Amino acid sequence: MMEKVKSALLALLVALSLVQSYFLVYSMPNLETRVPSGQDYVLTEPMGPPLEVKDLLFPEMIVVHMGEDRHTVFYPDNTPYYDLILTKLQGRLFRGLRQDYSNTVDWDRVRREDKGIELRFGRPVPFRLLQQVLKIDGEFLFTRDSIERIWIFVRNGTEDVRTFFFSSDGRNIYESVGADLTVGDVDSFVGFGEYWVPYQTMEGDWYLPAEPYDRVAQLTVKAARYTVEQMQRSLFFDPAVTRAIQERGNGNLIYTDGKRGLKITGSGRWMSYTDPAAPTEGEPDQADEIAGAVQFVNQHGGWNGTHRLAQEFSPDPAGGYGVRFQQYYEKVPIISDEELNFGYIELVMRKGVVTAYERSLLILDQTAAARAGRMLPGGDALRAKIAEDHHLSSIRALFPAYRPEIGDDDSVVLQPVWAVRLADGMVRILAESQPEPEEASRPEKAERAAEPAEAAPGEDQSPAEREQ
Repeated sequence: MMEKVKSALLALLVALSLVQSYFLVYSMPNLETRVPSGQDYVLTEPMGPPLEVKDLLFPEMIVVHMGEDRHTVFYPDNTPYYDLILTKLQGRLFRGLRQDYSNTVDWDRVRREDKGIELRFGRPVPFRLLQQVLKIDGEFLFTRDSIERIWIFVRNGTEDVRTFFFSSDGRNIYESVGADLTVGDVDSFVGFGEYWVPYQTMEGDWYLPAEPYDRVAQLTVKAARYTVEQMQRSLFFDPAVTRAIQERGNGNLIYTDGKRGLKITGSGRWMSYTDPAAPTEGEPDQADEIAGAVQFVNQHGGWNGTHRLAQEFSPDPAGGYGVRFQQYYEKVPIISDEELNFGYIELVMRKGVVTAYERSLLILDQTAAARAGRMLPGGDALRAKIAEDHHLSSIRALFPAYRPEIGDDDSVVLQPVWAVRLADGMVRILAESQPEPEEASRPEKAERAAEPAEAAPGEDQSPAEREQ
């Protein structure tokens, strides 16, 4: 009897073993992660138009050298010649780059005597990103370098066009010995400057207008807003688990899911987002960090208008890489004073991870509701104003900008000002504009400059056609 019980028990164990083997083979568990990682975000509806990196890279200004120590400056604002020059250069090919040193050329002499142009970006642009804007030889060995400006000129009394790319270190330069540019190209660029406001070189590095500048107007622009709910849905994986905390004293609201934080300040017009990440080692790849920042904005808020890659900075010693995109309106940068956050999008990257994100929640209308003529000072008056606040040697660039004033109804008044970029990269408002005199008539040369320029013969021709 005992033997029969043992046999039955053994048969039962064998059967159970076979059943377990069946489930192990044909019912494998789902090994995919069910809990989202710390960098996952929900896919949200588009809130603003996406941009590519090349859309955010354009020169801060184009300096034109006309020979005989005569100069002028084109800004991206209401200047048709800026776009004409940039478009022509984007159609040319820059080949055969070779490394050199900046002290091999007498640049002061080139500035005074030789006709040419400078494309000044205002901050270093990695070669890999610059190749998305201009057709630069892809086999260049120094593509990890960054470029601050490009200088194209014709040596006085020769037919030799030379093109130099200036490295961010101020010492290395790269010459394109096979650039697809002719003397006719340079002559047409320089010819545009004959009809524009004359500029004087200051400290051999930056330029000051010899006459008042009246190319920008005071604008009143209406604005809409991104809502807090939109930003919550865009930045938090599960907005339902976020909670709101109101700060005492200032009334600012903070939304958090326990890790990420979203602070709304400025009466709901400005947001600051943080997503802590562990410190990283090693130097960041600038091109990758900038591209990652652009992609993040595309996915989480979009671009509320034209922006330009304007500044990089080191926000902390933990390895973060900060990048700022300057907002433009009608091709003029918007520069806020220290008491107002407006006119830029700023991110902190850490090896491709966004740890901080700041931006305005206002969306400016594309067309101004009202405009009024204004005039910015020039010549001795502007030079005296600069001397009151800054050492001339501390300035790297002077350019027109808009200072915003935000009303209770979210309308924005954009006041024309002169702004300066200092040696440390900071931008400061320098001088306010004045009402344009009603009886003042614009000089004849400025009237001609306001008209669309015609391309010089041969500019749109291919290299083969120009040789014929």
